[in-house]
Amino acid sequence: MVGENRGYAMNRSFLFGATVAAGAVLLVPGVAQALSRAGRPVMRAAVRTGAVAYKEFQKAGAEVYEHMEDIAAEFEAEIRRARSEAGEPDDAEAAADDTAEGTGA
Repeated sequence: MVGENRGYAMNRSFLFGATVAAGAVLLVPGVAQALSRAGRPVMRAAVRTGAVAYKEFQKAGAEVYEHMEDIAAEFEAEIRRARSEAGEPDDAEAAADDTAEGTGA
């Protein structure tokens, strides 16, 4: 209960501070213009950084996908090898057998 009240007080303090800051920006002449002039380069840098990060994550994701495909192919090859050593038919062979049995009359 005590923690809940403290969180509420912190939220009220934050809201009060944000309201005062927004009021100061709107009421004091020139502050909004100065913030917009200073904010544009910051926003451009943030967008540029985001675009670069997106490209890097896209490359990393493609590499991970490629590695996962390689691992899956290796796993399938191991399964086929183990089945052939045990004398079991391959999945493709089993499907062909099932199709041939179903069409023969």
